Amino acid sequence: MPTITTQAGQLRGSREGSLNVFRGVPYAAPPVGELRWRAPTPTPAWTGVRDATAFGAACLQKVARQEPERSLKDAAQSEDCLTLNIWTPSDAQHTGPLPVMVWIHGGSFRFGAGSLASYDGSELAKRGVIVVTINYRLGLFGTFAHPSLAQDGEPGGNYGLLDAIAALRWVQSNIAELGGYPHAVTLFGESAGGVSVGYLMASPLAAGLFRGAIIQSGGLSLPEYSRSNAEGIAANVAGVLGAKTAAELRALPASTVRDAETAPADTMPFVDGTIVREKMRTAFEAGRIAAIPLLIGSNSAEAGFFGPQYWQALPAQLGERWSALRRHCFGYGTKDDDACAEQIASEMFAGVNTRALSRGASAVALVYAYRFGWVSPARRLTTRGAIHTAEIPYVFGHVALDAAYDAGSRILSHALEDAWVAFAKTGSPIRNGDDWPPFVSGRSEKLLLMGPDTEAIGRNPADGLLDTIDAMALAPRP
Repeated sequence: MPTITTQAGQLRGSREGSLNVFRGVPYAAPPVGELRWRAPTPTPAWTGVRDATAFGAACLQKVARQEPERSLKDAAQSEDCLTLNIWTPSDAQHTGPLPVMVWIHGGSFRFGAGSLASYDGSELAKRGVIVVTINYRLGLFGTFAHPSLAQDGEPGGNYGLLDAIAALRWVQSNIAELGGYPHAVTLFGESAGGVSVGYLMASPLAAGLFRGAIIQSGGLSLPEYSRSNAEGIAANVAGVLGAKTAAELRALPASTVRDAETAPADTMPFVDGTIVREKMRTAFEAGRIAAIPLLIGSNSAEAGFFGPQYWQALPAQLGERWSALRRHCFGYGTKDDDACAEQIASEMFAGVNTRALSRGASAVALVYAYRFGWVSPARRLTTRGAIHTAEIPYVFGHVALDAAYDAGSRILSHALEDAWVAFAKTGSPIRNGDDWPPFVSGRSEKLLLMGPDTEAIGRNPADGLLDTIDAMALAPRP
């Protein structure tokens, strides 16, 4: 069984085929008791060899409505959850150093865990990289700006983002022991995880911790409250819970905090002036981000993940603006008003800001953009396009191993695995001479378009719709 020595002590993992795997590795002290709603602190050292063959507990969270996060209702959960998991080629310590890919999971900043089977890093690691998945605090544990918790010298409120930074620092300090190269870290994530990648690209606290970034469906339209708004939300929650001081808040049972009534927007990152200095789109458009290669994209039918209730009222809400937007629907969105409303909701949710981030980042670094619209033949009669999260099993290589998928889907999965790994190794997703030109704002806004049957390079087919949505300055749809 493989054993490594970290700064906090020795760990024993497991040998799984050609890989060494370490699960449930603590990267920070348990954020419990006096450390609840504090910036993460270093892991206390231990003696002896610590077992790292089982995943750590998921961070405490409500029951999700959808899979795969819903499965966590039957899994171990705890406030003591700041752990990470590592997949590395077993010979990496002798053949390395290898590039490292650090994954931040999605889940609306309220659900999820790095231990979900969807994020198993085995197939990517077999291609010559080290894959790390992390847990970070969720819900009110991860975003809570109550004024009584303010501490001198500590940026408070966005604790989940601070956790991600702490995990990246752990990688910097320890990954060489596993054969990894700390100066070749790519940070990637989807949905809330992709949002986190974007915020960390713009955060001075994360400067130098990663050299490449991948944002999968993470250029989202979010409320991005101010600190005063976030403090007001926290004060209201604390009032309902009957706690006013930091001591009273930290004395609350963890289940009470977990179960407190909050809207999804209430527990999303806010502009705190230190970790998140400004709104993400503002930072990208001004070039106030890390000048590192970026791979970014969204899916063709993002809204399909949330169901018809997400878009059915949109025509009535838009009023006179509906007809102007209706003219720009295309593909599946031309079938009827319901299909068009779903398409418009998808682009309002992810398409508009994804394009804006691509344009802004291309002024300071190489950007490679994609639009994922692949739907397996078995699902084309019931699915209009690629919904939110649809690309994840392709990227992680799970489709390539699943005989239930058609040959075209498996080929695409292999291609995306190769592209993501190539990006981690070289800063470019181009493999075997394939054509994937950089996205350059105003000059060559080309994307890799993955449609129902083909891959092609071209302009975003939603550009006309995105232009109209942008011009209307429509409200966020988190």
